Amino acid sequence: MKAARIYGKQDIRIEDVEIPEPKDDQVQIKVKFVGICGSDIHMYSEGLSLPYEKNPLTGKTVPIIEGHEFSGQVVKVGQDVHEVQVGDRIAVEPILACGHCRNCMKGLYNYCLHAVGPDGSGNFIGVSGDGGMAEYANVEAKFAHKLPDEMGFDLGALVEPTSVAYEGIKRSGLIEGQTVAVMGAGPIGLCTAILAKIAGATKVYISDVSDVRLAKAKEVGIENTLNPTKDDVVEKIHEDLPDGVDIAFECAGVQATFDTATQITTATGLIQVDALFGKSIELDINDAIMKGHNIHTTLGYENAFPTVINIINSNQEIFQKMITKKISLDDTVEGIKSLQSDKSQVKVMISPEM
Repeated sequence: MKAARIYGKQDIRIEDVEIPEPKDDQVQIKVKFVGICGSDIHMYSEGLSLPYEKNPLTGKTVPIIEGHEFSGQVVKVGQDVHEVQVGDRIAVEPILACGHCRNCMKGLYNYCLHAVGPDGSGNFIGVSGDGGMAEYANVEAKFAHKLPDEMGFDLGALVEPTSVAYEGIKRSGLIEGQTVAVMGAGPIGLCTAILAKIAGATKVYISDVSDVRLAKAKEVGIENTLNPTKDDVVEKIHEDLPDGVDIAFECAGVQATFDTATQITTATGLIQVDALFGKSIELDINDAIMKGHNIHTTLGYENAFPTVINIINSNQEIFQKMITKKISLDDTVEGIKSLQSDKSQVKVMISPEM
């Protein structure tokens, strides 16, 4: 089969590899669509998160088949699999988890104590184990989530990034009638804003330095857009809401946007950090204490896929607008580079069948 394998920094090769047989607890899927994530960009451009040492769960090192946002159709099942059948249309939950550590036993398998490699390699297939940038992929049956017949495979590949945003919404405790600001209009920020609106937020602001990304936000129904290079975000929000927003979602991962989040959140409000930061940031803890700010973080998701599948299926027109380009597996590197250079691209989808 054809696969996009990453060997290291700026080294992705389209190669022919053997199709591995699924293990007893796995299913094999014919991959239909796989999205390019921000982490795929960092893996390619900087060599980050890759398993240069053996991952404790997969035993894998580079080269790795990339891709963790994918969907497909089941073509084989392992002998211990009963809940998934050949022909099922699925979205893949790509998290690696041992299933028996303290966190896994509590259901917090996204914080599995044994999944991150000794070199910090990520706890996902497509990062520390072979993923979906290939014609076929093997995944644990418990992480193969069935798609409704009326939901396309392209939207199925959106379930994973939308689940990241959903986990932030869930952790924030957002309820109908609250006000929200989202820092960053990348894929996770846009999904967060969409989900906040669906959840009943009465006002949703989104801030980004790219007017192109803000135009996309308007296209998906987020009217209150702010560009910090042109607008005083803190002043604009306080003009509308003197006390500030109930919840600020940090989806950009830089000091400036985190600082803005602390300034626009109402006293006793919540700052929900969904982004990973490229470097350590500063926090005025005394200011947070005096304002009664709560700061929550999240990593990945747990038990989110069934709910997110239903949300996307019920709002297909909105989520379809997140997909801005579809390319072949041969064009994987070009797709990654287009996301780096072209802000009009939000979610680039690879189809091994193209």
